[in-house]
This record gives sequence, C-alpha cells and structure tokens, in this order.
Amino acid sequence: MWKFENMEHGPRQGHRHDHRNCEPGFHRRRHFFTREERLQMLEEYKTWLEKEKQGVEERIEEIKKSQ
Repeated sequence: MWKFENMEHGPRQGHRHDHRNCEPGFHRRRHFFTREERLQMLEEYKTWLEKEKQGVEERIEEIKKSQ
C-alpha cells in the first residue's frame, strides 16, 4: 500500500499466526516515528485514498451505464 506499511510488522486484525516458531523480537512494532516519517506516511496514505476514491467512482459509473 504505502512505504511504511511494513514498519509495523505483526498480526493484522483478523490475521491469526502461530507465534511459537518466531524468533524473539520478530513481531515488535515501532511505536514512535519521526515527524518527517509521520508526514510522509500521511501523504502516501492520502494518495492511496485518492486512488481508491477514483476506483470507486469509476465502478459506480460502470454500474450506472450497465443498467
């Protein structure tokens, strides 16, 4: 999705994972980001949302045309 998505490696909501075989510390998540990292993440998230919105609008138009 965006560049920093994997910086918080670990189980996502609805994702089940067997942690018995993981190495210690493997699933630690970063909790503190620099101001620059936060700004970049938000800019990338905004771009992703804009693309998602465009896709939804295109799909709505396709459905309207097919009726």
